[in-house]
Amino acid sequence: MESVAKWVSVIGGTGVLVCFIASSHFLNATSTSHDDVDWNDWIVYEVEGGNATLFLDEDIGYTIYVEDSHSCSEVKATVYFKGEDYYDSNCDPFYDFDNWIQIGDIVNDYSGDHHVTVTNVDRFIVVDWTTVDGNNFEYMLMSSLGCCASLIILVIGLILTAFTEKKAPPTPQFVRDSSGQYRLTEEKPPESGGD
Repeated sequence: MESVAKWVSVIGGTGVLVCFIASSHFLNATSTSHDDVDWNDWIVYEVEGGNATLFLDEDIGYTIYVEDSHSCSEVKATVYFKGEDYYDSNCDPFYDFDNWIQIGDIVNDYSGDHHVTVTNVDRFIVVDWTTVDGNNFEYMLMSSLGCCASLIILVIGLILTAFTEKKAPPTPQFVRDSSGQYRLTEEKPPESGGD
């Protein structure tokens, strides 16, 4: 049982270390995923005018961009699907690229034809931003769950190790008797005969 407890501790400790490294990697990958992206490669739709009916996939996140000759305050947008607006205004200059500025995200919960309207523009584009990010967030979440499970295994292993550790037998104590021989302290000295 003692070796099982130590192996459980080793497996838990190794799991925690691996999951920590994986979480750090995915967190770093998520934070740098936008730095080297050519967003022109991720344009899904380029629309002339301010209205369009576009098929949007519920598994993909979309962002609307307009030409940089406009400002966020003068442009309004709506994205309707079955009577509900799925547009979320988000003017973040960090994601602006080339001659395009971000004006907001499409938070679509359902796949289908969405009616997109952008006011005061001659054209706009819709960019797929989730494919660029990849699955780093999901992997980071999974590795974090793995860290928690490994930590639980490690704690169980440490508890088992503490309760199953063998106690070392007491060290025997020897004493030299009057005849010059060593004997255990528990032994009685030999009886001397009356010869």
